[in-house]
Amino acid sequence: MKQILNRYEMAFFFLLTYILSWWSVPLMNGAQIPQGPAFAAIILVALVTGRVGLRKYWQQLTQWRAGWWYLIAPSIIIGYTGIAFVINLLTGATLVQAPHWLTLGTFVQLLFFGGQWEELGWTGYALPKLQERFANHSNGSLIAALVLGVFRAIWHLPLFLYGKMYWFDIFVFSFAFQIIIAWLYDRSGKSVPVVMLFHFTSNVLGAIMFPVFVGVERLMFYALFVSLAVLFALALVWSSQSKFGEVKAEAIEPNLNRQ
Repeated sequence: MKQILNRYEMAFFFLLTYILSWWSVPLMNGAQIPQGPAFAAIILVALVTGRVGLRKYWQQLTQWRAGWWYLIAPSIIIGYTGIAFVINLLTGATLVQAPHWLTLGTFVQLLFFGGQWEELGWTGYALPKLQERFANHSNGSLIAALVLGVFRAIWHLPLFLYGKMYWFDIFVFSFAFQIIIAWLYDRSGKSVPVVMLFHFTSNVLGAIMFPVFVGVERLMFYALFVSLAVLFALALVWSSQSKFGEVKAEAIEPNLNRQ
């Protein structure tokens, strides 16, 4: 069984992630368990590599030294959200309420049950393994990000089916979001906390900004938001000359053991 898990580790990870995340969907009107990817990663690491693997995994999750990236990551979200907001107003959208800070209950809910907890599995476990798998390919890091984007999009399907996300959020934004995350992860020295902060900021700004419009104007605002995220992701790929922070296979293992 251990050999089978080791050989098909990524397949088992995605399957287990979906099972652990989706069991709540029919019971909670489409709500998923955001910690599902993290639970799946912990289970597989424990089964395949035991305590040694869990120690290395913990070291990956606690790579705190990232300097200015703790400011850069949220600034990216604030930047394209703010630009989308301004463009929407300039094209005639009307505010139904002014943006205001979240209630304590909503903030606590996002803090403990927000999408940033997905990153313990997606970024802390799956992304480095996919980068290692495609390290010898041209544009291997970009390929890894796009492959993970596919599984991430599938993971969000219940939210789309229950009417909680737009179609382009699933089939377009998931890939742009994953490319930006992969870029942040590589450039910040493999810092999962930086990626979690990026994702948390996205959730907080979404909760603050999207209620300020209604109907078609809200749809337009979100379309602008997604379009700007896509443009930023494409700019990252272009500026990296399609190498996208490519990581060589021999450089990965020492990095995972760092602390």
